[in-house]
Amino acid sequence: MKKILMLILITLIYGCGYTSLYEEMKSDLEINIISMEGDFEINNFIKNNLRISSNKGSSNIHDITFKSEFKKIILAKNATGEATDYNLEMIVKFKINSSNEKELEFKENFKIKKNSDNFEQTNYEKDIKRNFSEIVVEKLILNLIKISDY
Repeated sequence: MKKILMLILITLIYGCGYTSLYEEMKSDLEINIISMEGDFEINNFIKNNLRISSNKGSSNIHDITFKSEFKKIILAKNATGEATDYNLEMIVKFKINSSNEKELEFKENFKIKKNSDNFEQTNYEKDIKRNFSEIVVEKLILNLIKISDY
């Protein structure tokens, strides 16, 4: 029964002409990064995501400068004074230079527990930075589309 239900659901989704809104958005913007400051890793993730989303030759051209900031705040410590819980916070401020200048700021945060393996902890934090960057870029693109419509 479950297989039949899944088959019907997949058929309806593919047959209804559904297309992702994000796929339509990224083809209509040309994004030029003028300068970037702050956390090196986050800046590279944002730059790469914006490069993928940008369409050279588009009539909607946006020149962007941005500054990123990453904080790792200790939330709790154990009896020996070692940190056990952290809050990872990322703040990115964009300045958009197009037909009308606009400044945008996005904040993302996530609470994590400390891992006993430092290598795994570092990789986990890097994944969180990557995910934060993807979220921020998607929010930026939505705002750029809104700006382009005016």
